[in-house]
Amino acid sequence: MNNVSCNLTISNDLPYEVRSARFIEFFEAYLVDSLAQLDDEIRKYALEAALAGGKRIRPLLVYHFAGHGLVSQESTIKASVILELVHLATLVHDDILDGAKLRRNLPAMHEKIGAHSAILLGDALFGYALEMAAQFPTTRICATVAEATRKTCSGEIRQTFARGCTSTSLDEYVGFINDKTGELFRASCEIGAYLAGADDNIINRAGEFGLSLGICYQVFDDLIDTFEIAENCDKSLGSDLMTGKMTLPFILLRQAVSSSERALLDNFIKVPEPHLSSDQERRQISSLFEKYHILSTSIDFLEQNFSHTNKLLNDFTNLSLKNDLRAFLSRFTDKFSKLSALKTSNFLAV
Repeated sequence: MNNVSCNLTISNDLPYEVRSARFIEFFEAYLVDSLAQLDDEIRKYALEAALAGGKRIRPLLVYHFAGHGLVSQESTIKASVILELVHLATLVHDDILDGAKLRRNLPAMHEKIGAHSAILLGDALFGYALEMAAQFPTTRICATVAEATRKTCSGEIRQTFARGCTSTSLDEYVGFINDKTGELFRASCEIGAYLAGADDNIINRAGEFGLSLGICYQVFDDLIDTFEIAENCDKSLGSDLMTGKMTLPFILLRQAVSSSERALLDNFIKVPEPHLSSDQERRQISSLFEKYHILSTSIDFLEQNFSHTNKLLNDFTNLSLKNDLRAFLSRFTDKFSKLSALKTSNFLAV
């Protein structure tokens, strides 16, 4: 089916950044070739969504755990494409659920083709990912992808059901994001380890690492959604709270405030359309974020979780894998350093 050569290899002697960049080149070529097999009616939009950009975190996790050139290059790239297609499908659907107008500085897919068609496009991408997963000689890949897809949707559904529910706890929030974001990270690490021939113990540890990293990534995204300003971001901001979604900053704020202040927060989050709230209401809530130092408390929460993710590296005995994962995590360290430039006064400045 695919025109990308199966014999492309990446020498482990190359520097980390060179190896990673070369893998992504192979991945992008395989992704384009794979999507070219789709039906004419959806091919154009699938390619637009896939090639709009992206950090390709899940493909890189597959690559690192697969052992680079030690396993079939095509198997590693194909598995990476499958997981990225599932991720892409969730983004198409998430933008509809959140009413987001932008994705990577471009109109969200539902803004281009309508919500009805965008939902079906996401469904088609889910289906195609599972079709490709079923082409492996083992059912293990398809089962892992299917489970991660189900849990991702389940996490999103549970968080959707909890919209406007001010009693949402921190543990419940972590449960939401553990599924809706962490599961695809888990699947990426587990599949990579499986392709490398790891035993079940290492595969499970790889999955724990992925889940932990996924939580960190989603917390970071929630902080950006709440505190970043539009000109510094390539997607719509404030969509979570504007749809009544309880995320880390708001949960921490609600825990810290007085009973009278909590009534203000509850009134804001419970209304059917929080985006119609008054400027005065927003200024009051913004002042509460500053009063209770919620931005710094949220960053502390993220740093503690990221520290746990780093400690999980000790579970792996393969020195090459550990070094590559350290280099990979250093990208997140740089990414998270961006938080120091945020200001509470940016809250809801969207």
